[in-house]
Amino acid sequence: MICPLSPAHFFALGAFQLYVILLFVAPTLASVPLVLFVLICLLAPISPSCSYYLPVISRKKGAKAVALTFDDGPDPLVTLRLLDLLDRFSVKATFFVTGVNAEKHPDIVRSILSRGHTIGNHSYHHSPFLMMKGKRVLAKEVESAQTLLKQFGVVPLAFRPPVGVTSPYLWRILLNLGMFCVNFSCRAGDMGNRRIQDLAARVLGKVRPGDIILLHDVVPPRGELEQLFREFEAVLTGLEEKGIEIQPLAQFIGKDVMQAGLTANGMNATELFYDGLAATYDEEQFCSNVSIARRTELKLFTARLREFFQGAPRVLEIGAGTGIFTTTIARHCGEVEALDISEKMLALLDGKCKAEKIPNIRTRVCDVETSELAGPYDVVCAFSALEYLKDLPGLLQRLSPHVRPGGTVYFITARTSLFRLFTQIGNAMRQGLWLKSHSGRQMKNMLQRAGFTPVSIESHLLKCVISGGMLLEVVARKPMSAEAKADGAGAR
Repeated sequence: MICPLSPAHFFALGAFQLYVILLFVAPTLASVPLVLFVLICLLAPISPSCSYYLPVISRKKGAKAVALTFDDGPDPLVTLRLLDLLDRFSVKATFFVTGVNAEKHPDIVRSILSRGHTIGNHSYHHSPFLMMKGKRVLAKEVESAQTLLKQFGVVPLAFRPPVGVTSPYLWRILLNLGMFCVNFSCRAGDMGNRRIQDLAARVLGKVRPGDIILLHDVVPPRGELEQLFREFEAVLTGLEEKGIEIQPLAQFIGKDVMQAGLTANGMNATELFYDGLAATYDEEQFCSNVSIARRTELKLFTARLREFFQGAPRVLEIGAGTGIFTTTIARHCGEVEALDISEKMLALLDGKCKAEKIPNIRTRVCDVETSELAGPYDVVCAFSALEYLKDLPGLLQRLSPHVRPGGTVYFITARTSLFRLFTQIGNAMRQGLWLKSHSGRQMKNMLQRAGFTPVSIESHLLKCVISGGMLLEVVARKPMSAEAKADGAGAR
């Protein structure tokens, strides 16, 4: 469920609570929190690096390089010549193009792409007051540019708002399109190349490793083209002399800036999130604040490994990801069908299979809620994947005919609890999605309605007086038919 929760929501809640308290304590001051909240709402989004209304990527903490970006083009007098300059320095940049200019100069867009640079969405008309024009206008500006750029065989994932200003509507629009917001942390104050004198000195005087640099590939209003290119060259030379590497934006932020060959619908928010995490996913799972949950899962899984997976002919894993559990399962069973919505995650799993010479894992990029299932399966399992499903009861109903009688369903998923609520809020702020959780009773009822017999439903992780645990470990079985039972009794 899309849930673009942001710091603005908590500021609003805090302001309202203070207002109510002050009504009883100091009525004359009651309006102050509300006034401050309105001021923050007006001022915060003006800062390009402020993630007040939505997560904004403006720099990379701890990076030793920088990324170079150009806005407002393409421009026939600037962009092609700029591409030659970038080639001379072996630098790859990202061009945040406007729809109107891309439509006028399609050959230049193709040149940008053919030379190995990436394209971002900078709205269609580039109105500096776009964020003040309402949700429908904003959505149309982003979607129109996106539709146009798809004609070049790419789907931009990165959006840069005009002049770096955001709004409360922007995140939901981007989530619906599978996009994210990229701003900048180092700019020359060139006013769209209206002020190019000493541009390089201004950039080089403030640039630091980790910055995303903003420049413009549009012709200066006074026609100072030669001066502009002297400044561009001085920026590139100056960064070299400082020993600061210029990395492609996608490499720099660890997320794709655009995708090639996607359908007109682009990517959804979950797919985008996990494709973006793929390269560093395994490290994050065990070296970040989510590691306690993942390590608990692994401990529970290891204890059940031989009981459920040893000798199982066919296993279905939902949300296999990079194969944290998959490769181990494969060593104990006949075949694993590993499903995931993220192509990049499964590509990493395929790489592990090749490196470790594991031949019995078959990966499939799909949405398990809508794709065809190829049962029967002896075991169906999922680890921290069911939280993303829109309709878990519906999936269990779909799974039931594909599980062999006597087969096992084994899930570890989010349990509804006080501590889980905090992680759900954190995920909504980070990812824009509300991850679903379930109580033991809800899980039992869903399984029974789908025709499974619950064997055990146990809670784990951070169990205490005020919270009954954050994880549910669920074991259920598909009942055997009367004929199968009779055959089993006869065999004995």
